[in-house]
Amino acid sequence: MDKILEILRNRWLKLAVSLFSLGLPAFLLFVDWLAFAYYLEPVNEVPLFLLYVLVNFVFAGIMFYTRRQIITRVVVCITPLIAFLLLIIAFGQWYLIVPPVAVCVFTFLAAGTNETLKTILGTVYLLMFVVGTLVYLTMLHFNLTVQTFLQLSECDISKRSEDYNYSPDNTYRLVMYIDDAGNQRSLTSYYVEKTADDIELPYLHCYKHLYSQKVLVTMDQSSVVYKWLRDNELYIDGRPKNIDDIFAQAEELRKNPEEEEEEEAPEILTYYESHDFSEEEYYGPSETVTMAVQNEPIPDEETYE
Repeated sequence: MDKILEILRNRWLKLAVSLFSLGLPAFLLFVDWLAFAYYLEPVNEVPLFLLYVLVNFVFAGIMFYTRRQIITRVVVCITPLIAFLLLIIAFGQWYLIVPPVAVCVFTFLAAGTNETLKTILGTVYLLMFVVGTLVYLTMLHFNLTVQTFLQLSECDISKRSEDYNYSPDNTYRLVMYIDDAGNQRSLTSYYVEKTADDIELPYLHCYKHLYSQKVLVTMDQSSVVYKWLRDNELYIDGRPKNIDDIFAQAEELRKNPEEEEEEEAPEILTYYESHDFSEEEYYGPSETVTMAVQNEPIPDEETYE
């Protein structure tokens, strides 16, 4: 036993182990990215949460053991900032937030950092968490999230339906966001996502929603007819859409955002205008756009061959 304790007290062993503490900020940054850009769908919630807690617990043990090493002392001073980002990005997903925040608080208090520095940083971090939470709650009141504030995504993950529709080669995924909000007729938005950017983790599916492209917004989901005609061709709401072109145009606008302001907005025609007839002329004055689209036959794949 004395031999083991002597080995554990060895300063060079502690210095070597302290290098593993650098894994905590890297791990938290990865979780931040997942919460920011992906929709997280647990396969089995209990094992997933236990595994997540175990990883955080291991880092807590490593950092407590090496609490007086310079590397660990630096790490405990920066990890609260990364944990704060996680709080803002994944607000409400407490199973993601609580374990790393608890580790950050424990290791920050236990570390052998100068007491004056620890007091100053502790006060700053406490104010940051309190004020940041209040500001973010205000943003949520106005339906603003970090993604929408940065104009990177309009998707409200809380309204996402897990009823997906994949293209024949599984390259794209059609996703619905249903906003009923107590209305008699819910507002449904249809987005297309790239499956190549998805991540598979133990007990967790990560579906990337950042940079997904909107293809339709409707007040009546039940009337929408959609079908994948090809791997990259989606028929929805009475018209075909080339998904490759949609993503290519979006990528071009992200690279050259100034061109969007210089160019005139293209004229957007309705289904009826693009076919040179009005809704009333073809379907009669009593018909609605919804019924027109619903009754429109879905083209066969051979049509586009």
